[in-house]
Amino acid sequence: MKTFFHPDSIAVIGASDREGSLGRQIITNLLYGYGGAIYPVNANYERIENLCCFPSVEEIPDPVDLAIIIVPAPAVPDTLKACGRKGIFRAMIQSAGFAEVGDEGKALQKRCTTIAKKAGIRLWGPNCMGLVDIPRRHFFSFMHPKVYEDGLIPGRISLIVQSGMLSAGFLADLMSERSIGVGKACSIGNKADVDECDILEYLLEDDETDAIALYLESIPRGRRFMEIASRAPKPIVVLKGGKSAAGAQAALSHTSSMAGNARLQDSLFDLAGVTIAHDFQQMMELARDLAMIPHTPPRCRTAILTFSGGSGILSCDLLEEQGLSVARFSPETRKKLVTIFPDWLPPSNPVDLFPAFNLKGPLAAYIGAFEAVVTDPQVDVIFIHYFAGLYRNFQGMRKMKEIADREGKVLIMWVIGRRQGVRMFRREAQKCGIPVHGELSRAAECLAAASRYGKKAGQIQKTKEDETLSSCEVGDLLSQNMDTRVWDEWASKQLLERCGIPVVEEWAVSSLAEAQVAAATIGFPVVLKGLLPGEVHKTESGLVRLRLATPGDIEAAFEEIKERMNGSGRMVIQRQMESDYELIAGFLRDDQFGPCIMFGLGGIFAELEKDVAFALAPLGQADATALIRRIRSRKLLEGFRGMPPLKESLMADILVRLGNLGASCDQIEQIDINPLTVSSGVPTAVDGTVIVSE
Repeated sequence: MKTFFHPDSIAVIGASDREGSLGRQIITNLLYGYGGAIYPVNANYERIENLCCFPSVEEIPDPVDLAIIIVPAPAVPDTLKACGRKGIFRAMIQSAGFAEVGDEGKALQKRCTTIAKKAGIRLWGPNCMGLVDIPRRHFFSFMHPKVYEDGLIPGRISLIVQSGMLSAGFLADLMSERSIGVGKACSIGNKADVDECDILEYLLEDDETDAIALYLESIPRGRRFMEIASRAPKPIVVLKGGKSAAGAQAALSHTSSMAGNARLQDSLFDLAGVTIAHDFQQMMELARDLAMIPHTPPRCRTAILTFSGGSGILSCDLLEEQGLSVARFSPETRKKLVTIFPDWLPPSNPVDLFPAFNLKGPLAAYIGAFEAVVTDPQVDVIFIHYFAGLYRNFQGMRKMKEIADREGKVLIMWVIGRRQGVRMFRREAQKCGIPVHGELSRAAECLAAASRYGKKAGQIQKTKEDETLSSCEVGDLLSQNMDTRVWDEWASKQLLERCGIPVVEEWAVSSLAEAQVAAATIGFPVVLKGLLPGEVHKTESGLVRLRLATPGDIEAAFEEIKERMNGSGRMVIQRQMESDYELIAGFLRDDQFGPCIMFGLGGIFAELEKDVAFALAPLGQADATALIRRIRSRKLLEGFRGMPPLKESLMADILVRLGNLGASCDQIEQIDINPLTVSSGVPTAVDGTVIVSE
């Protein structure tokens, strides 16, 4: 990757002298700040922007580190061959017309990757806007030159984006309106070769990057991405586009259904310590705050210094909604605050400074209140509200930041006011390393994200590949049922039991007489189920009868279900399990993340609440225990209203075994255990479905 970011020489293949052309804009952008050799390549020109232009890349007399290609898509394969002959081993294809346009484009893109691989060329793109390094003024992109005419703010946040977000509008808004500094911005387009994993690894080692923000529409190497993110020493913020696409796909099991709408990917991101964003601006403000806030105490006891009682009250509400707390001042702090307030107003939190403005003056009131709360041991965060543009510039901002850092406190600000005043204030705060927000809600969101990130820093999920099963342990059951894509409950639970997962006591029956014998052996009450090929929703199909307490109940239920089944399938008699509550566990093989395990609230709540969490499979006992504790309803599992708590070690063992089973057998696509009844803290599989590849 280093050659892409720091080439000594660049050839622009498809350079142009025509005003407004992309080939002209690339040359203009390179001349703005790049200090290496620039070689325009176009047979129609002798010179472009006072640079010698070459008819072909092979006629350049000197070595070339990087080729930026902006020729029509059909000409790219021959261009890459020429690069290979020239000895250029890094190419950035900014031309469009490849996989994004359909089958012909996909074939063309594949041809390019084949040529590049044979020649030893790493490809960036195609269909991308290249690379920008703002501190170095390197613009390896056709982005419009007007982006940097107003000046850009160098920063320590780096971007990886899959779409053309390096357009003038996005970077200009970030810097001119929000004063967010950017280090490197990488537009990777179709990711024919170089992808987010390659660049993420590079940026995590980059001394000039403190946080990384990514906008992605796909993560083909999702498992590798998780491995990198899990051990990342820097904050990572991800905005994922196209989340709803998965939800439109048909799902054969609860596990697959609940993985839809990006629930799985968000759960895995959360597990790896990745912060999830929901829009472009939030992505950047989250990354900016995580880069600027080196430490965030988990309790986030916040002191609010405000010019408005209303904004102070709203701040309390927003902080508590995010799970943060408003600080209770110590007696010493209250004594200090009394000195800046009128006698008739006792100080409290939020600290409404407006009455103190008349007594001390606005800036003196702010400084006095800050000095009072910054040394309070019961304060972790100082949240200052300020109206810019009415008073002279807010003096002492850098000094405040230095004091807050020395005292181990976080300083964050909400600023509104006159346009020019706000812009100047934001830029000064950026230089001082103070996060400034234009919305109270965004400030609370970012503070909460920083708190969560601090708790997760250094947590790495460790899977245990050596604990997977050998295929011979379950091979006979797989071979017996491989002609059926969706296994019925009886066959599915036989496989689960073979792998050491506890299942309910049950008998397969083919006649009323067998059903009566099975019920008498198991002991009343019992459950009778009809199992039809491919049918996973038995209750909705009227194939389940619960709490059968007599032989007469068995006979009536048997005849009803038999009629509904119309001579197909088979029936099972099960022990009627009494439960305190029900859980769900599942396995699925995701296209991007590979083998995964799901755990959550089950039974009827599986579809109603969708309270589930995911982890990569296989997983160890500690990771399985952590997965159990990640669902929202975990208080239920801890012994809610006097119920016995879930025996975590037993549940974790089930998840480990389930992950081992799925990860060991490539034929298995999904496994659904729903419900897992919990009685006296002990989980038992009552229903199950195994789905194999066709």
